[in-house]
Amino acid sequence: MSRDCQAMSWRTRLWSGSSARSARPALAALDEKAEPKPTTDHVGHSRAERDGAALPPLLLTNPVAVPDEPADDCPYLTHFGLAARPFSLLPDPDFIFWSPAHRRAQAVLEYGLMSRAPLTVVTGEIGAGKTTLVHHFLRKLGASVRVGLISNASGLRGELLYWVLSALGESPSGQADHAVLFEAFQTYLIKTYGTGRRVVLIFDEAQTLGRERLEELRMLTNINTGTDVLVQIVLVGQPELRDVVLQPDMWQFAQRVAATFHLPAMEAETQRAYINHRLSVAGASHRIFEESALATIFTATRGVPRLTNQLCDLAMLYAYSADKPVVNLTCVQHVLDDGVLLGARPQGTGSPAQVAPAAKVAPAAR
Repeated sequence: MSRDCQAMSWRTRLWSGSSARSARPALAALDEKAEPKPTTDHVGHSRAERDGAALPPLLLTNPVAVPDEPADDCPYLTHFGLAARPFSLLPDPDFIFWSPAHRRAQAVLEYGLMSRAPLTVVTGEIGAGKTTLVHHFLRKLGASVRVGLISNASGLRGELLYWVLSALGESPSGQADHAVLFEAFQTYLIKTYGTGRRVVLIFDEAQTLGRERLEELRMLTNINTGTDVLVQIVLVGQPELRDVVLQPDMWQFAQRVAATFHLPAMEAETQRAYINHRLSVAGASHRIFEESALATIFTATRGVPRLTNQLCDLAMLYAYSADKPVVNLTCVQHVLDDGVLLGARPQGTGSPAQVAPAAKVAPAAR
């Protein structure tokens, strides 16, 4: 370890002297899971709890943006002249970076909504920015759209329609059978359609739904007026979702998918622009990452946005602890050598992980 970063070990600096006050909450924040906290609704969640149902980890009704950590909880902000933490793992739409792939994914989501597509599917590698994209998409929906967002499909238990109705702000009974729930859902769709509004259901982490529940969702798209579908469904998930949909026994489901898009990992040049964009949004007025540091970050993260955020955040912490004005290669390498970034690729371990093909737009089924 070189003398410049070794002499000012980040753990020693952060837990000693004047840095101790700001370091403790910051390090505590790094130990927390990086998933957004659930946002609850006074209709959906409280009544579901009174019915004694087990709630999934995240179920959002009319979701709102989740605020980032308070600025004074991050010890390096003043050091680098920033107003906000640039590499938080929370899906903050204010920091979204419009890479060419993300612009195409957004266009597919908007096309699905505009064309009243029964099913739209967006997939991407872990940490590719799918959830952030969904939150940005939700911001653009007006009052004419009633949205039910189920943000963790893997946590669903029991009847799928129970969670669908809860996400839409209804209060179904936890003891109701499928027939009762289906009638309540159909009544809700017809009533909403009569007011001139449309219903959109969004399932995040949809790769966990399984064939049976995907088929159940396909059946819901059969509810129509003969000219208009009454519910549109958007599925967002990891590449396994795409693999399931393309299986021969899922042909009827695939025919209902009007558009599909796969978000790949970023290329080196795109990642460099991504990092600079987030720093600029956070208030940076000068270059913070040296070119050699950026090159190592790309090698270690393979261009995955979530890993990029983690490594950049820790590298800035290490640079702050060493009292460095910029993040250099040495500080990035120390993060990797210390093993605090799980999922990074060590130097010299071969080619990057394979990424599924990018985008395909299929015509809507007639």
